[in-house]
Amino acid sequence: MKPFRPLLAVAALFLAACATAPQPVVTPAPVAQVQPAPAPAARRFKILQVNDVYKIEGLEGGMSGGLSRLRTLRTHLESDGTPLLLLHAGDILYPSVASKYLEAKQMIDVMNLLDGDAVAHDQKLIVTFGNHELENKDDKILLQRLNESRFQWLVTNTLHCPGESCRPFPGTHTSLVVDLQGLRVGLMGLLYPLDRGYARSSEVAASARATVDSLKRAGARVIVAVTHQDMGDDVKLVESIPGIDVVIGGHDHLFMQQRVGNTWVTKADADVKSAIVYDITVPSEGPIRTAPVRVVVDSTIPKDPQVDAAVQRWMAALSEKLGGNTTIGTTRNLLEGVEPAVRGRETALGNLLADVARERMKTDVGVVNGGGIRINDNIPPGPITRYDMEGVFYYANGLVAFEATGQQLLDMLRNSVSRVDAGDGRFLQVSGLRFRYHPANGQFVVNASDVEVGGKPLDLNRRYSIATVDYLYKNGTEDGYELFSDDNRPPKINTQLEADFRTETEAYIRKVGIITTAIEGRITRQ
Repeated sequence: MKPFRPLLAVAALFLAACATAPQPVVTPAPVAQVQPAPAPAARRFKILQVNDVYKIEGLEGGMSGGLSRLRTLRTHLESDGTPLLLLHAGDILYPSVASKYLEAKQMIDVMNLLDGDAVAHDQKLIVTFGNHELENKDDKILLQRLNESRFQWLVTNTLHCPGESCRPFPGTHTSLVVDLQGLRVGLMGLLYPLDRGYARSSEVAASARATVDSLKRAGARVIVAVTHQDMGDDVKLVESIPGIDVVIGGHDHLFMQQRVGNTWVTKADADVKSAIVYDITVPSEGPIRTAPVRVVVDSTIPKDPQVDAAVQRWMAALSEKLGGNTTIGTTRNLLEGVEPAVRGRETALGNLLADVARERMKTDVGVVNGGGIRINDNIPPGPITRYDMEGVFYYANGLVAFEATGQQLLDMLRNSVSRVDAGDGRFLQVSGLRFRYHPANGQFVVNASDVEVGGKPLDLNRRYSIATVDYLYKNGTEDGYELFSDDNRPPKINTQLEADFRTETEAYIRKVGIITTAIEGRITRQ
């Protein structure tokens, strides 16, 4: 930006030649007009947003998403010379099958290549903590991955508390001011409040308010919050804390966007199934001008060869750890396991799992919460492999059974769909019943007349036997299932049939050979 350079006014005054001579009449020279300096030119920069990336290889056999395509997209966006920030809104280290066996080393190694240089420190790749960064109970693994990172970790409200005292995690920043060709952009990274023993996240709004003030004092013209929390909490953050220009959000796993005043809040689809691009114009005064653009990251975007080579090396290392990727059966139909599907509608994979639970436990009904199906990928028609099963059953789970009244079952179904558009893990995949739900007065409704069990209308007074996973039975209140509170939890039945869910599912697939399970209209949205 050129400095203001106003012209100086000049006046020519003539003095008398001598004291005795008559003084001439002096006419001042015309004053030069000061021309206003041109307004400083507007500045531009770009943001490339991703969040909740668990698989370096992408989805659907590498046909969708993946970090090698993210590298290609970044290269393309940087090609016109406009400064770009690559911002990741949390959840990279866990959970994934690869991280489970490789201690998340593969994630850091591949992300170190997103600037094309595995050694140089990437000042423009900035990542915040998600809740799954803190999943491993051993903080030494997290500290090792932070030390290996050749990019910036931005952790504003989460502290490392290995003992009685707390301090910032080593190698992280509590805030950042990045200079983009003279434009100062301030950033903070915010995680919803939690306590994981060695890590504690404080209340978001208080941390954000203090950080916005400090970033402004540091000369930041634009302030970006990189967050990992629910969309509703992001909206409240913008409403309560003035001065935030953009919110780059994670945690929801589904593409979302909402404008709050002049501030955009966005979430990309998990695993780089999509990315979000901002082209931001910053005038000399007043609010920024921008609008987010969702970019679908699929096979039309070529893979970067260098990054893809690293991905393939790590996938080979994973296969070796697993002792080979053996086939346990085949499927005739697509088994959808991506989160928008298993957390939002009936899927063939959900039907298969719920059927296994009901058959093993000899119950009227089987229910499996979508949040417990962790593969976040689709199994296409063809082989079902050990790697697929590792993904589906990332968390070990046992099968249990209990009895509930028809009214209690109805309440479960109502809670199941209460946050269906948010991709919430409470959504139930079902067996032995069919139900319909529909929106009404800003919420989703399931009426008793909308439910059939075993082909018969739901009887609110009858007791039904229900199979599910032990996690839901023990911790269902975390997802709003009050039936599973300590005061209400029904006693188990058929305890002699309890078994490991993965073992039973694999045995079922081997026995059947060819899985023909399909979408059958068990769950209908009207």
